[in-house]
Amino acid sequence: MEQKFTDNAFVKFYKRVVAWFVGLWNGICTFFRKLPGQIGGAFVRFGRACKQFALDFVHGHWTVKLSYLFMGAANIGAGQYIKGVLYLLVEGAFIAFMALFGGSAFVGFFTLGTIAMNTGDAVDEWGNPIVAHGDNSLLMLLYGVCTLLVLIAFAVLYFKSIRSGIAARTVKESGGKPKNFRQEIFELFDQKLYKTMLAVPILCVLAFTVVPLVYMILMAFTSYDHNHLPPASLFDWIGFETFGKVFANPLIAGTFFPLLGWTLVWALIATSSCYFAGIFLAMLINRKGVVGKPVFRTIFVLTIAIPQFITLLTMSNFLDVDGPLNTVLMDMGLIKERIGWLTDVSHNAVLPRFSVLMVNLWIGVPYTMLITTGVLMNIPKDLFEAAKLDGASPVKLFARITLPYVLFVTGPYLIQQFIGNINNFNLIYLLTGGGPSVPEYHIAGKTDLLITWLYKLTIEQNDYNLGSVIGIYTFVACAAFSLLAYSRTSSVKNEEDFQ
Repeated sequence: MEQKFTDNAFVKFYKRVVAWFVGLWNGICTFFRKLPGQIGGAFVRFGRACKQFALDFVHGHWTVKLSYLFMGAANIGAGQYIKGVLYLLVEGAFIAFMALFGGSAFVGFFTLGTIAMNTGDAVDEWGNPIVAHGDNSLLMLLYGVCTLLVLIAFAVLYFKSIRSGIAARTVKESGGKPKNFRQEIFELFDQKLYKTMLAVPILCVLAFTVVPLVYMILMAFTSYDHNHLPPASLFDWIGFETFGKVFANPLIAGTFFPLLGWTLVWALIATSSCYFAGIFLAMLINRKGVVGKPVFRTIFVLTIAIPQFITLLTMSNFLDVDGPLNTVLMDMGLIKERIGWLTDVSHNAVLPRFSVLMVNLWIGVPYTMLITTGVLMNIPKDLFEAAKLDGASPVKLFARITLPYVLFVTGPYLIQQFIGNINNFNLIYLLTGGGPSVPEYHIAGKTDLLITWLYKLTIEQNDYNLGSVIGIYTFVACAAFSLLAYSRTSSVKNEEDFQ
């Protein structure tokens, strides 16, 4: 096998990296260029579905027309009695729900309350003020979200019942016999077992992921902040006002953009340092002649076995101004004043930022080392032998064989680590608490990431609407980058091949 190696292997690798990011940017631009057409296409498909829905009513059997008002009527007319009755019971349950609870919850979703809590001047027999409890905007928003999801679920089931009735009626009119309830249940545990098995996870995702996510997103469009805390006071819908506040308010913008820049720099350095250090560590341990490889791997894995929060709290105490590191250095005469490894604000807080990067390197390297160890052991040896015969140096072997092979296998892992570091709350909050704090930042410090700033805005400052907006911006950026980056990796484009 012949393979040509040039003297600028790393230059070519650098060009490939630049080309990848250029392609990623072009992919983002292409996505937004095609977005209006995709939205228009969605409306066209929706219009066609509505047209077909109307035509099915006009040309359908009288039982089909009746099923538009009473769910399951077409199924009952086609002989599917149990299925039709179940659809009818669901409709009855939905009407009862909306009459007893859903209607008021739906109205409350738009008003978010009209009666505020009032203490007044009246007192009870012990002299305590009598509190007149009003509406709770927070609960009204939650109940409204739940009601909207129930409405969506019922709408999906309603259209499904129409299609089911039309299909059953078509089978009957063609001389066949629609499937009975027993046959359909049997299918759910045979041909359609995947639907049965996925039903519970999907319901759990809707209940414990979708509902809280929608709930928190909607907070960004309200005035829910430290001045409007329920149940003492009400908050209201304010639209996109808070979204613009992030850019228009000098104090907020003066915090958001520096933290955004630091978050991106942190994620890039933290990801690349752990990744390449892990690769070199794996290569070093896997070299021929190294004795006790399992022992070395076990030593590094011990950092994974210890809970991360214990390691972070220990390092926070170790790097404290009055911690062991400064004490030892002063006793040895290496320093005259204690160093603020996590609190020094000079030079744009370079030292605290460097410290958190080093701690992250200590924690993250073993993960990459374990993953790349398996990859390195599966690289064909004849590639290295052929390259050595062509006169390739160790540097060229790494740049042209080892690194591309590892990147091919671990590309998705690398992207996931980058997104994970953008949202690396534990390390920053437990190590520095986001500090050192500076007056020009709004409730933030020099090592704060967007995710830790979001936490402070909500938990410490009670500005839930602003925190929700920051979360939305972060989520959209991470989601867009992840989807486009994954689609451009060799692992996806050449899933069964390596070039």
